[in-house]
Amino acid sequence: MDKDNEQLTADVGAAQPDTAPASGGTPQGGEIKMKLDFKRTLFVGFAFMGIMCFWEVYDYIMPLILNRVYGLNATEYGLIMGLDNLLAIFLLPFFGSLSDKATGAKYGRRTTFIVIGTLGAIIFMIVMIVIENVQYQKVMDLDITSPQVLVDAGYLAPEAWNADVRSLWQQIEAAGMSPDSIDSVSEFVSAGSPQYQQYGAFLNSFFDAQYAMAADVTKQNPGIIIGFIAALLLVLVSMASYRSPAIALMPDVTPKPLRSQANALITLMGGAGGLASIILYTLLAKERYQSHIALFVTLAAVMAVMLAAFLLTVREKRFVAKRFEEEKAWGVVDEEEVASYSKLPKAKVISLILILATVFLWFFGWNAIKSHLSTYATNVLKFDDGFVGIINILNGAGGAIALLPVALMASKLGRKKTILIGVVIAVCAFIPCIFLSDTIEQTVLKIAFTACFLIAGFGLVIINVNTLPMVTELAKGSNVGKYTGYYYVASMTAQAITPMIAGAIMEANPDNENLIFVYGVCCIAACFVTMFFTKHGDNKPERKKKMVEYFGEED
Repeated sequence: MDKDNEQLTADVGAAQPDTAPASGGTPQGGEIKMKLDFKRTLFVGFAFMGIMCFWEVYDYIMPLILNRVYGLNATEYGLIMGLDNLLAIFLLPFFGSLSDKATGAKYGRRTTFIVIGTLGAIIFMIVMIVIENVQYQKVMDLDITSPQVLVDAGYLAPEAWNADVRSLWQQIEAAGMSPDSIDSVSEFVSAGSPQYQQYGAFLNSFFDAQYAMAADVTKQNPGIIIGFIAALLLVLVSMASYRSPAIALMPDVTPKPLRSQANALITLMGGAGGLASIILYTLLAKERYQSHIALFVTLAAVMAVMLAAFLLTVREKRFVAKRFEEEKAWGVVDEEEVASYSKLPKAKVISLILILATVFLWFFGWNAIKSHLSTYATNVLKFDDGFVGIINILNGAGGAIALLPVALMASKLGRKKTILIGVVIAVCAFIPCIFLSDTIEQTVLKIAFTACFLIAGFGLVIINVNTLPMVTELAKGSNVGKYTGYYYVASMTAQAITPMIAGAIMEANPDNENLIFVYGVCCIAACFVTMFFTKHGDNKPERKKKMVEYFGEED
């Protein structure tokens, strides 16, 4: 008998509720007091925490690498940014289903994939960034940060680098500030003044010249970008190999009525991982042109620490057995969880399709905005790179603030109504972004833009936390991984397509790039319709409880 099974009897005893259930599985008084095992969920969340550490850095830094170091335009880098999502369409259901069948794995059917996938991602990520550094060195050898060099090489028009601009550049540089940041300019001339506008126009030309020079380096050295993309593909396959298994582990160890609360806690841990990564790239990727080796080596170390924490705390087989004991003790075992059904009833199939359509649409809208946020905010709104990191931090903070209300709302109102509220909040928050531009004073612009993303983060996490539990609510215990894969097919299909479409919109409307927010808002708003007609997958709103009962630990 292995260690997990030896400890099972004692652990099941500890999992019993405060008051024994009456006949039929319901406690006296008709009030269910099931508690979410905080520690168990927290431990399982270490895997998702590591995943989000990677994706937060990837989503922020990869467009900048492809745009600045390789000189790709928005459509081109949007296509590459969609690769992970395109691969995920096929790989996530495959690996999710494969993990469902890995019942003979020594340490649990999900744990094996989590270990192998994380280690593979770390190794190939280091290879990828070493290759990127070769391209970076070639670009920097040409002195790409010098306007005069770009003028001499024919990339920048001499009239753009005129005496007034040159004088202001030298003043900013002498003050130890970044002359390629519009924030630095505002320290010397008033925002909105002709000189300020002239310098802003110069920066647009300067950046375009840098991209053109980098693009020529890429064309002259095609092997570098081919090697970079090959290594990137291996990273993405490694990440895809354990994403579905890692997410499926939460419903594996959590009774169905508690999955919204558990997903809220898992999302909080993912947010913490994302926050750690935002801090990393804010500190280690501050310059417009710099090596990213230190950033990715540090990221690899953080992911390794998260994997170690997971392995030290999670005993998958024991956790799954305890979950079934808890459901049995409380009489909440779904017959579909233990019975063998070849198909879902037609009504539930329709609901599953509508839930997945909701997932598709909200990711379609949100990822269109997020995948171009770093370039939009720096190139169009003229924010410096560091401030974009602050926006992401506060956006994550909005999500974190939402987590406890989400847990409460889902239990009291049901998941469906809670999602509808989240859609309304996100749409209302993003609408003002359509009307923001760099003609607004920078301080006011930053406050308004950040406030919009803070509130939008609150709404989006409400949608995100509740859609996955609605999908797994329709699954059986034997195929949770496959249904988790369906969820990610919907989300990743959207994320594979939308960066390219959004990039094309930005390219086609260089003077009206805020259309990206019109596009995003319309897609997110469409979620309201699909969720409104969903009939299954919701949880039944529970009777009034004390706050501590939502996140109690085992006694």
